[in-house]
Amino acid sequence: MERIFITVTVIVILLMVCFSQSVNAQSETVDRIAVVVGDEVILASEVANQMQLVAFQTGQSPTTEEEVRELQNRVLEQMISDRLFLIEAKKDTSIIVRNDEVDREVDDQIARIATNFSSETEFLQALVTEGLSLRDLERRYAEEIENNMLRQRFIQKKLYSVSVSRYEVEQFCDKFQDSIPEQPEGVRLAHILLKIQPAEALEDSVKSLAAELRQRILDGADFATLATQYSSFGAGANGGDLGYVKRDDVVPEFARAAFQLDIGDISGVVQTQFGCHIITCEGKRGDKLRLRHILLGVVPDGTDTTRTMAVADSLIMEVKAGGDFAEMAKAFSTDDDSRAEGGELGWFAVEQLPDDFTTTVAGWKIPDEVRGPLLTRFGVHILKLLDYQPAKKLTLEEDFDRLKELARQDKTGRIVDEWIAEIKEKTFVEYRLEESN
Repeated sequence: MERIFITVTVIVILLMVCFSQSVNAQSETVDRIAVVVGDEVILASEVANQMQLVAFQTGQSPTTEEEVRELQNRVLEQMISDRLFLIEAKKDTSIIVRNDEVDREVDDQIARIATNFSSETEFLQALVTEGLSLRDLERRYAEEIENNMLRQRFIQKKLYSVSVSRYEVEQFCDKFQDSIPEQPEGVRLAHILLKIQPAEALEDSVKSLAAELRQRILDGADFATLATQYSSFGAGANGGDLGYVKRDDVVPEFARAAFQLDIGDISGVVQTQFGCHIITCEGKRGDKLRLRHILLGVVPDGTDTTRTMAVADSLIMEVKAGGDFAEMAKAFSTDDDSRAEGGELGWFAVEQLPDDFTTTVAGWKIPDEVRGPLLTRFGVHILKLLDYQPAKKLTLEEDFDRLKELARQDKTGRIVDEWIAEIKEKTFVEYRLEESN
């Protein structure tokens, strides 16, 4: 899994208002019990974390106490239902979730969230504002996703035999005829992604600056002051203080250098995928080190973008002259997920495409055409339309299988609601959040 760390300032976020009225009150809420579910508890801090994730995912943070309370109640009820299912699921030892499955889903989820921002820098800054690092976000999603997979597989196992008859499908269509969704306009796309890399001269200049700053520190300059003045991506907050971290909290290159330091040592210039670092150790506690660092980002500039766009133009000309798009994707694309498949991305509803793609794809209906270059936060894309389907109203005659699946989902949803009510009725559930406030 791709990992990153950034320094963040611990702040009292809006979502904690419902649990505390001040900074001191916040620190007291961490271990308060919000709800008892069977032999388990849901802490106020867990509810706040989940509220924060929901707000960050949707990009819609509550701004009033009433909105906070509404979000809290919605999240809390969902957490209770999830916990009840999880308790039942953990009893079934035949259900297994692998770590690599969780890692892939975490990467996909964070990538989807990042598309809501205009650039990687804006995404990272939003995390800083929420008092999070990307590593924090990965950890929270990892636990949530693993539990979700466990619950889903448990529910799927229980509902595997649920089926619907033609009569039930017809009843479903009659009942929901005005709300059955249309088949959306869709496109099947492939792409070649060219990541914008900084010029070698820029990398060399950043390394030189890092070496100069390190020497200034060795000559007596204050580390924290230089971190605040020079660090990139918000890493200079609190003078570059990372607090106490474990080895697996940071990327491997950083860890190898940092965990060789004694208290007071200054590392050499350490290069990771995020730039050049200078690290100092300020304390040790078990398997954790108190670290401070300076991060100098190596950020591509306009010249690097222009150079990459020119490469994309030449590849487009080669494809239009008869070049094999799939083979060129395998040779040139920097998208590890699609490269082996000749750049194929799969089907997308046109209305749900990222904003960056909307203009380029709008009105595109002729398969095998190539468009681009398209610049996004991921780099420069060359797009190929593999297939197209128009929007249309679903009918029993032409789309029975799809309507049957919708009817089955409706039926299983009702069964799940009844099931969770039965589990909740036989399980001890006690709300304590109100009495904690």
